[in-house]
Amino acid sequence: MEIPSCRLGGLVLVLALGGAGCSEGDGARTGAPEPAPPRSAWTPPEPVNVVFIVVDTLRADAIQDAAGRYDTPNLDRLASEGVLFERVFAAAPMTLPSHMSLFSSRPPFETSVLNNGQPVPRELPLLAEWMNRNGYETRAVISLGTLNPVSEQESSARGFEHYDIRYRDLAAADETIPRLTDSLVARDPQRPLFLFAHFADPHEPYNSHGATLREVEVTKDGALLERFTISDTNHRDHELVLGPGKTVFQFTPVAPAKDFRVRRFVCRENGQQLPVEWQVAQPMQAVSLARVVVDRGQQPPATCAVRFWLSDDVPLDEVGRRYAAEVAYVDRAIGQLLADLERHHLLGDSLIVFTSDHGEALGEHGFVGHVEHLRDELIHVPLIVRLPDRDPRREQLARSTKGFVTHLDVVPTVLEAAGLPPLPGQRGASLFAPRPSVHIAQTHRPEARHSQIALRDERFKMVFFPADPDASPPQAQRFELYDIVADPGEREDVFARLAKERPDWPQRLDRIYRQSQLGAFKGSADETEEERRAREEMLQALGYGGGVAPE
Repeated sequence: MEIPSCRLGGLVLVLALGGAGCSEGDGARTGAPEPAPPRSAWTPPEPVNVVFIVVDTLRADAIQDAAGRYDTPNLDRLASEGVLFERVFAAAPMTLPSHMSLFSSRPPFETSVLNNGQPVPRELPLLAEWMNRNGYETRAVISLGTLNPVSEQESSARGFEHYDIRYRDLAAADETIPRLTDSLVARDPQRPLFLFAHFADPHEPYNSHGATLREVEVTKDGALLERFTISDTNHRDHELVLGPGKTVFQFTPVAPAKDFRVRRFVCRENGQQLPVEWQVAQPMQAVSLARVVVDRGQQPPATCAVRFWLSDDVPLDEVGRRYAAEVAYVDRAIGQLLADLERHHLLGDSLIVFTSDHGEALGEHGFVGHVEHLRDELIHVPLIVRLPDRDPRREQLARSTKGFVTHLDVVPTVLEAAGLPPLPGQRGASLFAPRPSVHIAQTHRPEARHSQIALRDERFKMVFFPADPDASPPQAQRFELYDIVADPGEREDVFARLAKERPDWPQRLDRIYRQSQLGAFKGSADETEEERRAREEMLQALGYGGGVAPE
């Protein structure tokens, strides 16, 4: 499906891999916008192409890889041609809130987008809409259901003339690249282009890319329906004649496969979703057997569309290898995209920004996944900015490479590089002229088990856990503090000893939390009950919703 949005008015290239941040400077960057610092003297003589590539769930150390665990020759080349920023932080460890902070240059408590699946306020200024108003053709190719529109004007699609979501809940890079090629072919060559290229890899479930073979047998009323691989994510669609009464579908692993997850099971008749009964197991539960029953009552036989999505439950000792294979896989896809841009004579004239919406825990602190906390493995993200060939400001930009950067700084940088006016209400600072900041990161129920807000600067990170009697288990208000310089692994809570070093932070965190509650989770008024249920099932299948985060 491709969703056209209102045409308001073309090409900056930004690559984003998975994390958005927000910052606050000396107490002012959460209030009214500060006066914009002087802009660099040079401006592009003609419109600059912009391509924004986001690779979802990419850790910073996948690019800054001192240990040699990751194979990323295409990103390494991009970094060598551009500027790699070493300390960049996302605003939220989940996709939609992070992207909305990234594209608005505002922290989540200002965007009011605290969870996946929320509508995006219509009045929130977004980068694509701003580019469109300034004459750009705006295109996006999306690969993860958390960026699918809730409604046309209350979503990340606002401002895009073409928003390609022709995929299922999660698309692998091999599916995304042809759609990007199509979008480039269909562009208007008379207008500058703003392209948002989104890759879901290496988002969980982590595919083995052929390194492991695990299979499941699927039976329908005891008869074998199929046997297929689950160590590489598989969706299946079947057109089946179902009779009256109950039809039983059973999923059984083939030795030596053990636990697996039924991420989604849907049965539709004449376009309407039928209720199903989970007799054994529940969606997203790691199990060794699953049984689902469709009951059509006394209705005569009819052809029904049965769709299911399964994956294996990856053992902890395989997680790091699988994740590295996913990173290498998406790097090859980015190489294909860059080659495609070059074939279309776009690469040299484009501003390329590459980042990630958030990181991923791979066993640190006893956790695998994202959403659940605000430690650096979840919010430290990569950022590469490659200026157009004719732009002489690379050295000026490179002065910020070791500085403290947040995702809120990306939009101001893009707009200055493109010679466009600032986005209304932007909170970040252009990396051509950075200013000191305090980073704000947030994660919230219901997707996180416990709401948390963090402030982080060059040395300290303070995390606020607000009181929550409805959480499981109930949560009393508390604070944690980490000396990031002395303890980069965030192992020792030094709040009792060193909170006096940042005496105003507890009050600021409490104030941010209270303001966040004004934008608490709500559904779109335009959403039907059927759409709401489909959205919740999609989020659950991707590992989100109701505390069902990857463990």
